[in-house]
Amino acid sequence: MERSKRLNVTIVNRNYPPSKGIISESPSDLAKHFVDKGFNVHIVHTDGSYAGGGGMSEVVGTVHKVKAFYNGKNKLIRLMASMVEGYLLIAKARKINKGTIIVMTAPALLNFWASKLLRKKNIPWVYWSMDLFPEAFVAGKLITKSNPIYKYFHKESYSYAPEGLLALGEIQATFLEEKFNKKIDKVILPCGILLHQKNNNKTSDSTPEWKNEEHKIYLGYVGNLGEAHSVEFIKWVIDNLDHERQHLILVLYGSKAQEVKNYIKDKEKGITLLDHIPRAQLKHIDLHLVSLEPEWVNLCVPSKLLSAVHKSSVFLFFGTAHCDSWQYLQRAGWLIEKDNDAKEKLKKFLQSLSKEQIDNKRKDAASMPQLLQEKTVEGYDNIVELVKKINNKDHAK
Repeated sequence: MERSKRLNVTIVNRNYPPSKGIISESPSDLAKHFVDKGFNVHIVHTDGSYAGGGGMSEVVGTVHKVKAFYNGKNKLIRLMASMVEGYLLIAKARKINKGTIIVMTAPALLNFWASKLLRKKNIPWVYWSMDLFPEAFVAGKLITKSNPIYKYFHKESYSYAPEGLLALGEIQATFLEEKFNKKIDKVILPCGILLHQKNNNKTSDSTPEWKNEEHKIYLGYVGNLGEAHSVEFIKWVIDNLDHERQHLILVLYGSKAQEVKNYIKDKEKGITLLDHIPRAQLKHIDLHLVSLEPEWVNLCVPSKLLSAVHKSSVFLFFGTAHCDSWQYLQRAGWLIEKDNDAKEKLKKFLQSLSKEQIDNKRKDAASMPQLLQEKTVEGYDNIVELVKKINNKDHAK
């Protein structure tokens, strides 16, 4: 197919390879799928970095960069920089005007600018709802729902509905349709599985160096420990580890990571702190630890949970049953709901946990990695068809 006759699609996100982390790698992975289906792909992103783990994805498509203004952790400065970056990203996407625009959710309030700027020219867009803003500011206790500033941003963010929705789960999709007060063509695409990253679909059978006591159960928290996640949960695990039978692996980044790193300074027996674990080694963690604070349900979904199950691992989830993470993957894990008895429940769980239980859970979930792979391929194909439909509708006007 001649390049000039190909359909166009534009993906907008703050981060993109060579930045690492699922937030950078996911758009690259989808872009590769679009290219394979005959699209011209345009990527609009900043030149900023992201302090995440993960592998190296390739730079796919024609890249259009705008300036990043801040890469630090100060919340107020980061918010102000996000507002400027978000405006520049959507303005750039509107200017290049290459096909349907898929808008992700970094930086914060990127969807606000999409609604505001794309509405002016009636440009169709697709909302890839990784995280939801401005609701995340309320969940993070930065502002209240009754605040006039919040009310303004909330109203504007939902004032121009997308033509399509890429949601992390059915519960989140329903939540967003209610927000937009409109039925929207949607594709369910949980975050955490990459189809096209080099060596991503391989697992390592060689026991890694960090797993050097075969008789022990290796628990692991691998990934972002941010505002949506529970430090309390990790501290309870640390305090209740049975060092004769269990070992904890920690790979931490994010706004709350340092709190846990400080907590283990005098508790390093039975704990290994690493900078990185390749995805190919995830299956060597016997039990992945994942948390999601209840007030963050629908606002984000822990990608580490999906990545772990995709690599044939099982998990312990600290959160609530009424969320896409648990509903989608419960066959591969255990749940401890956040309530007044949670600490005692966790203590009893760790005391009774055995390798046999873990092996049985793995057997119960043996078909899930292949199922997740197939669902992701199906999701990608559905996204391609959705964008074709939107492009054809736009051309018919």
